[in-house]
Amino acid sequence: MRVLFIGDVFAEPGLRAVALHLPDIRNQYDFVIANGENSAGGKGLSRAAYKRLREAGVDLVTLGNHAWDHKDVFELIETEPIIRALNYPPGTPGRGYWVLENSGQSLLVAQVMGRVFLENLDDPFRGMDRLLQEVSADYALVEVHAEATSEKMALGLYLDGRVSAVLGTHTHIPTLDSGFLPKGTAYQTDVGMTGTYRSIIGGEIESFMARFLTAMPQRFKAAEGHARFHATELLCEDGKAVAISPYIWEEPL
Repeated sequence: MRVLFIGDVFAEPGLRAVALHLPDIRNQYDFVIANGENSAGGKGLSRAAYKRLREAGVDLVTLGNHAWDHKDVFELIETEPIIRALNYPPGTPGRGYWVLENSGQSLLVAQVMGRVFLENLDDPFRGMDRLLQEVSADYALVEVHAEATSEKMALGLYLDGRVSAVLGTHTHIPTLDSGFLPKGTAYQTDVGMTGTYRSIIGGEIESFMARFLTAMPQRFKAAEGHARFHATELLCEDGKAVAISPYIWEEPL
């Protein structure tokens, strides 16, 4: 089984990168998953952004701490292959996992959100314990949407040997630590952002810079510019990942 996980798709440059490049490589993968929580202008998931991701070849869209920033998501999440963090409390719209199936093989995809410097959600560690007891599939991929690298690593090590792969998102900066944990789980602290790196984590440089220089609130504006496609490839066999590698494509100048 070959899986492509696309890092946080940010605003128009990110959507453009996915639309331009993914159709050219889509047939190489059994499943394609993308984090789309920043795809609608940098905050949230809109119906139009979701449509572009799906038309390009994305099978499942994941969210994060901006899950509820766009009103469209409340309807989409009840009917479409979209997941939010598993560790939201009971009664939250949507679901925290999805099982994808293709050619007789199944992939459990779950997302948990970290609690360090983010929202005070339920325990992601025990939440994954419960999920793995209740749901089974040939392979399992866990996305950790978190701010602190220590929390991402802790969750990776906690799940080591029990899931095929643990991939981090949210900080928008790709890390060079893709590899395997001691018990065989593939791991990367952050897949990175699909968008323009002529920005401050996807935001317009001037407005973000003003926030640092003045300590005053600034109106958010997504950056425009040259797009980069950041993803992570997984090759899985016999219930586990056997290869993991970053995948990068740049929009032609």
